[in-house]
Amino acid sequence: MIGNWFPVIVVVIGTAGVLLAHRRRRALARTALGAAFACLVVAIVLVVARRYYLDHLPPQVQSEAAAAAAFDTLLRFLRVSLRTAIVLGVVIALGAYLIGPGRLPRAIRGTSERTADSAAHWAFGHRIRTGRADTWTQAHRRWIALAALLIVALIFALWNHPTVLTILLLVLVLLALLALLAASGRATIEAEKATRSWPEGGR
Repeated sequence: MIGNWFPVIVVVIGTAGVLLAHRRRRALARTALGAAFACLVVAIVLVVARRYYLDHLPPQVQSEAAAAAAFDTLLRFLRVSLRTAIVLGVVIALGAYLIGPGRLPRAIRGTSERTADSAAHWAFGHRIRTGRADTWTQAHRRWIALAALLIVALIFALWNHPTVLTILLLVLVLLALLALLAASGRATIEAEKATRSWPEGGR
Protein backbone atom coordinates (compact mmCIF):
# COMPACT_ATOMS: atom_id res chain seq x y z
CA MET A 1 0.00 0.00 0.00
CA ILE A 2 2.74 2.44 0.93
CA GLY A 3 4.69 1.42 -2.17
CA ASN A 4 1.77 2.45 -4.38
CA TRP A 5 1.31 5.86 -2.75
CA PHE A 6 4.95 6.72 -2.11
CA PRO A 7 5.59 8.04 -5.68
CA VAL A 8 2.42 10.15 -5.45
CA ILE A 9 3.55 11.63 -2.12
CA VAL A 10 6.98 12.41 -3.55
CA VAL A 11 5.47 14.13 -6.63
CA VAL A 12 3.02 16.13 -4.49
CA ILE A 13 5.81 17.32 -2.19
CA GLY A 14 8.00 18.20 -5.17
CA THR A 15 5.11 20.05 -6.84
CA ALA A 16 4.42 22.01 -3.67
CA GLY A 17 8.11 22.95 -3.46
CA VAL A 18 8.10 24.16 -7.06
CA LEU A 19 4.93 26.21 -6.61
CA LEU A 20 6.29 27.83 -3.44
CA ALA A 21 9.68 28.61 -4.99
CA HIS A 22 10.57 32.14 -6.05
CA ARG A 23 11.91 30.93 -9.41
CA ARG A 24 9.54 28.12 -10.30
CA ARG A 25 11.10 27.18 -13.63
CA ARG A 26 14.55 26.78 -12.11
CA ALA A 27 13.10 24.94 -9.11
CA LEU A 28 11.28 22.53 -11.43
CA ALA A 29 14.46 21.80 -13.40
CA ARG A 30 16.50 21.20 -10.25
CA THR A 31 13.81 19.02 -8.68
CA ALA A 32 13.50 16.90 -11.82
CA LEU A 33 17.26 16.49 -12.16
CA GLY A 34 17.57 15.66 -8.46
CA ALA A 35 14.91 12.97 -8.76
CA ALA A 36 16.57 11.55 -11.89
CA PHE A 37 19.94 11.46 -10.14
CA ALA A 38 18.46 9.72 -7.08
CA CYS A 39 16.86 7.08 -9.31
CA LEU A 40 20.16 6.63 -11.15
CA VAL A 41 21.92 6.00 -7.83
CA VAL A 42 19.30 3.39 -6.89
CA ALA A 43 19.69 1.72 -10.29
CA ILE A 44 23.47 1.53 -9.83
CA VAL A 45 23.00 0.08 -6.34
CA LEU A 46 20.74 -2.62 -7.80
CA VAL A 47 23.40 -3.57 -10.35
CA VAL A 48 26.02 -3.82 -7.61
CA ALA A 49 23.63 -5.77 -5.36
CA ARG A 50 22.87 -8.21 -8.17
CA ARG A 51 26.56 -8.88 -8.76
CA TYR A 52 27.19 -9.29 -5.01
CA TYR A 53 24.21 -11.65 -4.71
CA LEU A 54 25.40 -13.86 -7.56
CA ASP A 55 28.99 -13.91 -6.26
CA HIS A 56 27.87 -15.06 -2.80
CA LEU A 57 25.32 -17.74 -3.60
CA PRO A 58 25.14 -20.56 -1.05
CA PRO A 59 26.68 -23.92 -2.10
CA GLN A 60 23.28 -25.61 -2.42
CA VAL A 61 22.34 -23.30 -5.31
CA GLN A 62 23.46 -25.21 -8.40
CA SER A 63 22.37 -22.82 -11.16
CA GLU A 64 23.61 -19.26 -11.18
CA ALA A 65 21.43 -18.51 -14.20
CA ALA A 66 18.30 -19.55 -12.29
CA ALA A 67 19.30 -17.38 -9.34
CA ALA A 68 19.91 -14.44 -11.67
CA ALA A 69 16.51 -15.00 -13.33
CA ALA A 70 14.80 -15.04 -9.94
CA PHE A 71 16.54 -11.81 -8.92
CA ASP A 72 15.67 -10.11 -12.21
CA THR A 73 12.04 -11.22 -12.03
CA LEU A 74 11.68 -9.92 -8.49
CA LEU A 75 13.04 -6.46 -9.37
CA ARG A 76 11.81 -6.19 -12.96
CA PHE A 77 9.08 -3.61 -12.32
CA LEU A 78 11.37 -1.58 -10.07
CA ARG A 79 13.99 -1.41 -12.80
CA VAL A 80 11.42 -0.32 -15.40
CA SER A 81 10.11 2.34 -13.03
CA LEU A 82 13.62 3.60 -12.31
CA ARG A 83 14.48 3.87 -16.01
CA THR A 84 11.24 5.68 -16.71
CA ALA A 85 11.76 8.04 -13.76
CA ILE A 86 15.27 8.90 -14.96
CA VAL A 87 14.03 9.70 -18.45
CA LEU A 88 11.04 11.60 -17.06
CA GLY A 89 13.27 13.71 -14.82
CA VAL A 90 15.62 14.56 -17.68
CA VAL A 91 12.71 15.36 -20.02
CA ILE A 92 10.99 17.61 -17.49
CA ALA A 93 14.26 19.40 -16.69
CA LEU A 94 14.90 19.85 -20.41
CA GLY A 95 11.37 21.17 -20.91
CA ALA A 96 11.82 23.65 -18.06
CA TYR A 97 15.10 24.78 -19.63
CA LEU A 98 13.57 25.20 -23.09
CA ILE A 99 10.88 27.59 -21.86
CA GLY A 100 13.55 29.77 -20.26
CA PRO A 101 15.17 33.01 -21.46
CA GLY A 102 18.47 31.62 -22.75
CA ARG A 103 19.75 32.06 -26.31
CA LEU A 104 19.49 28.37 -27.22
CA PRO A 105 15.95 27.98 -25.83
CA ARG A 106 14.86 31.09 -27.75
CA ALA A 107 16.36 29.72 -30.96
CA ILE A 108 14.65 26.34 -30.52
CA ARG A 109 11.35 27.99 -29.63
CA GLY A 110 11.68 30.25 -32.67
CA THR A 111 12.04 27.27 -34.98
CA SER A 112 9.14 25.38 -33.41
CA GLU A 113 6.96 28.49 -33.38
CA ARG A 114 7.54 29.12 -37.08
CA THR A 115 6.45 25.56 -37.81
CA ALA A 116 3.42 25.92 -35.53
CA ASP A 117 2.58 29.30 -37.08
CA SER A 118 2.47 27.72 -40.54
CA ALA A 119 0.06 25.05 -39.29
CA ALA A 120 -2.04 27.66 -37.43
CA HIS A 121 -2.35 29.96 -40.45
CA TRP A 122 -3.37 26.99 -42.60
CA ALA A 123 -6.05 26.07 -40.04
CA PHE A 124 -7.18 29.68 -39.73
CA GLY A 125 -7.46 29.96 -43.51
CA HIS A 126 -9.65 26.85 -43.56
CA ARG A 127 -11.92 28.27 -40.82
CA ILE A 128 -10.72 25.86 -38.14
CA ARG A 129 -11.14 27.65 -34.81
CA THR A 130 -10.43 26.74 -31.18
CA GLY A 131 -12.44 29.53 -29.54
CA ARG A 132 -10.77 31.74 -26.95
CA ALA A 133 -8.58 28.92 -25.68
CA ASP A 134 -5.90 29.80 -28.22
CA THR A 135 -5.48 33.45 -27.19
CA TRP A 136 -5.60 32.48 -23.51
CA THR A 137 -2.91 29.86 -24.13
CA GLN A 138 -0.73 32.41 -25.93
CA ALA A 139 -1.08 34.86 -23.02
CA HIS A 140 -0.22 32.29 -20.33
CA ARG A 141 1.99 29.90 -22.28
CA ARG A 142 4.91 29.66 -19.84
CA TRP A 143 2.71 28.89 -16.82
CA ILE A 144 0.69 26.37 -18.81
CA ALA A 145 3.91 24.64 -19.90
CA LEU A 146 5.09 24.41 -16.28
CA ALA A 147 1.69 23.03 -15.23
CA ALA A 148 1.78 20.50 -18.10
CA LEU A 149 5.19 19.21 -17.01
CA LEU A 150 3.97 18.86 -13.43
CA ILE A 151 0.87 17.00 -14.66
CA VAL A 152 3.08 14.56 -16.58
CA ALA A 153 5.02 13.90 -13.38
CA LEU A 154 1.77 13.25 -11.50
CA ILE A 155 0.51 10.92 -14.25
CA PHE A 156 3.77 8.99 -13.96
CA ALA A 157 3.25 8.64 -10.20
CA LEU A 158 -0.33 7.37 -10.62
CA TRP A 159 0.30 5.13 -13.65
CA ASN A 160 1.35 1.55 -12.97
CA HIS A 161 4.67 0.84 -14.69
CA PRO A 162 4.64 3.35 -17.58
CA THR A 163 7.29 2.85 -20.23
CA VAL A 164 9.93 5.33 -21.34
CA LEU A 165 8.31 5.59 -24.78
CA THR A 166 4.93 6.36 -23.20
CA ILE A 167 6.37 9.22 -21.15
CA LEU A 168 8.25 10.67 -24.14
CA LEU A 169 5.17 10.52 -26.37
CA LEU A 170 3.01 12.10 -23.66
CA VAL A 171 5.42 14.99 -23.17
CA LEU A 172 5.83 15.54 -26.92
CA VAL A 173 2.06 15.49 -27.53
CA LEU A 174 1.41 17.97 -24.71
CA LEU A 175 4.13 20.38 -25.85
CA ALA A 176 3.06 20.10 -29.50
CA LEU A 177 -0.58 20.80 -28.56
CA LEU A 178 0.52 23.78 -26.48
CA ALA A 179 2.62 25.15 -29.36
CA LEU A 180 -0.27 24.77 -31.82
CA LEU A 181 -2.76 26.48 -29.49
CA ALA A 182 -0.34 29.36 -28.88
CA ALA A 183 0.27 29.72 -32.63
CA SER A 184 -3.47 29.71 -33.25
CA GLY A 185 -3.78 32.45 -30.64
CA ARG A 186 -1.18 34.56 -32.45
CA ALA A 187 -2.98 34.04 -35.74
CA THR A 188 -6.28 35.07 -34.16
CA ILE A 189 -4.75 38.21 -32.62
CA GLU A 190 -3.17 39.18 -35.96
CA ALA A 191 -6.49 38.68 -37.77
CA GLU A 192 -8.36 40.78 -35.20
CA LYS A 193 -5.79 43.58 -35.51
CA ALA A 194 -6.05 43.49 -39.30
CA THR A 195 -9.85 43.61 -39.10
CA ARG A 196 -9.80 46.62 -36.76
CA SER A 197 -7.27 48.53 -38.84
CA TRP A 198 -8.82 47.80 -42.24
CA PRO A 199 -11.67 50.39 -42.10
CA GLU A 200 -9.16 53.07 -41.09
CA GLY A 201 -6.85 52.22 -43.98
CA GLY A 202 -9.79 52.14 -46.40
CA ARG A 203 -10.84 55.72 -45.71
